[in-house]
Amino acid sequence: MHIPLQNYLYSDDHSMNTVNCRDFLKLISGRPNTISLSGHTHTTEHHYFGAEDGFAGPSLHHHHVMTAVSGSWWSGPYDHRGIAVADSRDGSPNGYHVLSIDGQSCLTQFQPANEPNSRQMRIVLDSDFHRDGKELYSEFRMGALLGSPIAQGRVFATNLIVNFFDGGPRTSVEYRVGQRAPVKMERVTRSDPFVEEVFARNEATKKPWVKAEPSSHIWTARLPSELGAGTHCIAVRVVDEYGREHHDHLIVEVIAS
Repeated sequence: MHIPLQNYLYSDDHSMNTVNCRDFLKLISGRPNTISLSGHTHTTEHHYFGAEDGFAGPSLHHHHVMTAVSGSWWSGPYDHRGIAVADSRDGSPNGYHVLSIDGQSCLTQFQPANEPNSRQMRIVLDSDFHRDGKELYSEFRMGALLGSPIAQGRVFATNLIVNFFDGGPRTSVEYRVGQRAPVKMERVTRSDPFVEEVFARNEATKKPWVKAEPSSHIWTARLPSELGAGTHCIAVRVVDEYGREHHDHLIVEVIAS
């Protein structure tokens, strides 16, 4: 379908949600492992419906809102071909999904259009320094404000931000610094700071209605305040909606204050 059964971005807008969603869910009740797919909002979302929503079945009904090949309607900076590198407003790269069905089970796989090696997540740093103002954008290259080096005195105020592009309420995310114990990250509703910067730097190539919107697949956690000067590998482990593992990492340099 085009308009989602439900979406996070405009949860109370009847033009953005299926008005008779409950009737539809009652109609397909009783079937095992049901899934429905939609688009429209150019976001990536996972929703699960049960008895309180009108769906009766051996498992919850899975509704998957999928990102668009055009991302944010082809907004953003142009690549060498003259095509806008169109990250979606919730931070997902533009791309598509592959649906695989095996008997009564199914799963989806996100395929980004331009990410190297089909990267499934973006890892950045977010601290008070990064929020000092847009005037900094002219002094730093793209992404420099969201990475390292960071001063040792600012580590305590720095968050690790993971945008797992196809994540949802059943996704778990944790990070580990070197050989330290893993730290569970919290799923929060917030905009992706990387996409905020992309749109702020490229107002001239951005559609006027497009802006970074609250995302449903952002995880955050504070860096260890006692992280010493030196180079550290932050390894991120994700278990997605289907129980599959994904791994990525970020190298962070901490400099003495």
